[in-house]
Amino acid sequence: MSEAISQKPRSRKPAAKAPTGRLFFLDLSSGRVMSCTSDGTDLKTIVTLGRKLPDGVVVDTDTDTGHIYWTNMGIPNVNDGSVMRAELDGANLATIVAEGATHTPKQLQFDKKNGKLYWSDREGMRVMRCNLDGSKLETLVDTSNGDPRPGPDATKWCVGIAQDVERGQLYWTQKGNDNAGQGRIFRAGIEIPKGQTPEHREDIEVLYGGLPEPIDLDLDIAARMMYGPTAAIRRAATR
Repeated sequence: MSEAISQKPRSRKPAAKAPTGRLFFLDLSSGRVMSCTSDGTDLKTIVTLGRKLPDGVVVDTDTDTGHIYWTNMGIPNVNDGSVMRAELDGANLATIVAEGATHTPKQLQFDKKNGKLYWSDREGMRVMRCNLDGSKLETLVDTSNGDPRPGPDATKWCVGIAQDVERGQLYWTQKGNDNAGQGRIFRAGIEIPKGQTPEHREDIEVLYGGLPEPIDLDLDIAARMMYGPTAAIRRAATR
């Protein structure tokens, strides 16, 4: 082992391992990607984005440097939503899904096993995914039913997303109009059934209806539990 090490060029340093024990979050109003320690100290701004309106965020610490991925909603009537990536210290900032390729991307989820990102496209009325470098961009569900984008019907807006990779299931929310009790949670297969399309899938089922604007989702796979806040409750809590 010592002989193998001695053969490496002296100028080459081992890559720094991605730091752990930090929280990563988004400041939507100021357009920032931020982090802090788990007790709330050592607050840092990692990336400043301006008016891109970052919304969904996931972190991959398995690579040498680690990566943070996030969605930028942009302005709905401009169609300038995007997905970006950077190392955990903000280095090597890159756009992996270009503006206009996704309309208003919201919650983001990471499929570590298959190297995929999943997100809901709100006014785009879609559930989408891509590889970690932005390649193989796909629409898995299209709820528009022919409506133009940005979609005018809030009952078709996809917001939250979660996936159960082992069971091959995909979950998402459609929030509905404000305070209207029109929110729903849906489930379908992760893969589009053979011979079907994102617009016409026969495997989509409504799990819950009449909800107060469900937004983000998360799954506790081991306990078979689903968690998610609603926009209506969030507004009430901030009044």
